[in-house]
Amino acid sequence: MHGLSSAKTRRMAIQAAAKEGSGLRLDPDAGGPGMRDWLSDLGHRDGLAAAFDTRLNGVPAFTGRASRRIARLLRRLDRRLVGAPPSFLIGSQNTLLDGEAARGRRRGMTLAAASKTYLPAAA
Repeated sequence: MHGLSSAKTRRMAIQAAAKEGSGLRLDPDAGGPGMRDWLSDLGHRDGLAAAFDTRLNGVPAFTGRASRRIARLLRRLDRRLVGAPPSFLIGSQNTLLDGEAARGRRRGMTLAAASKTYLPAAA
């Protein structure tokens, strides 16, 4: 939906997936809160965070790019971002493009390594 999901956009996704021949598959938790609602419920608290989004391959001005807004909202909630927020690219059937899953795994390993500098030493 070119931005942060809300309860309304999640309902729209459920309706779209229910249409015969849509080919869309939903996560079992698709009816839960949208990203916008989830972030607003976090509250202010110091801590680490990471942001990312999935979007169609193309110019972000046309495809949307929620990761930057997510990062901005996390910073406003006093979270420290561990790295710049990337986009992972999907195809028309909401599946990751070739190589994106591997890029996501590398991103996760990088975030884990970077976050170790913020963890207190073991007693």
